[in-house]
Amino acid sequence: MSDAPAVRRGHQLVGPALKAQGVDTVFFMLGIGGPHSPPVQSCLDEGIRGIYVRHEEAAAMMAHAYARMTGKPGVVFTPLGPATTNAITGVMNANMDASPIVLIGGGQNRADAGREAYQEQDQVAMLRPATKVAYRIELPEKIPELIARALHQASSGCKGAVYLDLAGDVIHAAVDERKVLWPAPRREQPRPAMNDEQLDTLQQMFSAAERPVILAGSGVIWSGAAAALAEFVTAARIPVVTTPQARGVVPEDHELVFTVAKTPALQQADLVIILGTRANWLNRHFLPPAISAKAKVVNINIDPETIGHMRVPDLGVMADAKIAIGQMRRLRNYSGDHARWSGWIEQLKSANGTGVSQGNVVTTPAGHIHPQFLVERIGDFLPRDAIFVVDGHETLEFARRAISSFSVGGYLGTGPNGCMGVGVPMSIGAKVACPDRPVICFMGDGAFGWNGMEYDTAVRHNIPFVGIIGNNAGFTARPTAGQGAGRDLGFQRYDKVVEALGGYGELVTKPEEIRPALDRALASNRPALVNVQIDPDTPASGGLLGALGSSQATK
Repeated sequence: MSDAPAVRRGHQLVGPALKAQGVDTVFFMLGIGGPHSPPVQSCLDEGIRGIYVRHEEAAAMMAHAYARMTGKPGVVFTPLGPATTNAITGVMNANMDASPIVLIGGGQNRADAGREAYQEQDQVAMLRPATKVAYRIELPEKIPELIARALHQASSGCKGAVYLDLAGDVIHAAVDERKVLWPAPRREQPRPAMNDEQLDTLQQMFSAAERPVILAGSGVIWSGAAAALAEFVTAARIPVVTTPQARGVVPEDHELVFTVAKTPALQQADLVIILGTRANWLNRHFLPPAISAKAKVVNINIDPETIGHMRVPDLGVMADAKIAIGQMRRLRNYSGDHARWSGWIEQLKSANGTGVSQGNVVTTPAGHIHPQFLVERIGDFLPRDAIFVVDGHETLEFARRAISSFSVGGYLGTGPNGCMGVGVPMSIGAKVACPDRPVICFMGDGAFGWNGMEYDTAVRHNIPFVGIIGNNAGFTARPTAGQGAGRDLGFQRYDKVVEALGGYGELVTKPEEIRPALDRALASNRPALVNVQIDPDTPASGGLLGALGSSQATK
């Protein structure tokens, strides 16, 4: 028997390393390590599913949605140079949304550094500000170890994106298997909790409050705390509002979820418990008038760096959301009628009942379908367990008024980065993650242009979802005279594009055609697009900034 060590190539370690850490899907573009993508092939050889895309930005957005829906890191492969830089937008978007993804990018050969070699760029330096951490794999035997570390870093604490630079000569280098460290599979991370002193302080605030409210963010989703939060809210009779990314953590038809009344709920509360979200422009940085200067503020977050950022809380707690909710159930008198809060709840119910329906307004004076009428018909059409993806500018503002969410992860959008073009790729990523749930995407015609070719990806991989374009023939509603250079796009037949790619397409120009078209698209069980021509002169009140930053949450 020979005593010679077993020798493998670096790329042969990639698939086994990912499989050992529980990765079951990768999103990729051809070419990492050469035209045959040997690292990706090693994943396919391990039984990992590969989704081959048309653009690297879209691959990162798919991984982002996949991560949000599964709780597991999304993994992306990109080739050297422009292919990796193409992914930066999607990677940064996921990172700003605190979603775990790992990008493995091809890099130049180590010996070529500084020679202006083919597509040589300092990709690590470019990705560093877009990620939690970015580094290069210098030795092939380190591949399993550093892949495991990257997945761990993406998933730990405040989650985010990690970049690994995998040079061509590392991919193809010979490896003495005796030098390879194979880390154990990832386990559930420790969950920090409140200490007794913090719980006592919260008890005092809770007992004194007359107008309490919980502001819940994505940390509730990542900790698996949605059911626990719903139980706590029901028993404690505390009103709850959410960030846009956390919609559905408590079903929005729950009597204590106040979506339309988010503004008065936060502005008039005397106790605000901020659970699993950080200060940013979406919540006006927790500063007055968004949250009253007189209100007591409790900030519970797994990331200590977010606590006290912009607004110093009266009580700051580094804790996992699910653990913290369980501890709050130990508060004295947390469960009961809380008669002193009944007036506050009735006040919010009244504010929440403010209607946003256009009533009998179906078409505009010009004869086009009113955008809000379209969105209300979409709201009527959505199955309760649907994953709703929204993408665009004014599209977001119209959707927030009429689309409710009833399940965890049931509402995906542009996120804190306000990134457009997410609609089609996020729909694909969500459907890959949740094949048994219907995925419905509402997007503007401008938004479709960024990643509409990913319908080809959906067709090739048989990933059905229903896309709906609110087509107002431009990036926004038609501006007043003298404004809006570059706005006009025309009423293009995007449905024909999807048909040509092998999907289902349908054009809608009349109000009565909307629901039958949506039903046919869903029944087709194919990647589908319903192209609805809406009025080009009817703007939303606030557009993108109003939709995402509005302190009035969606309904």
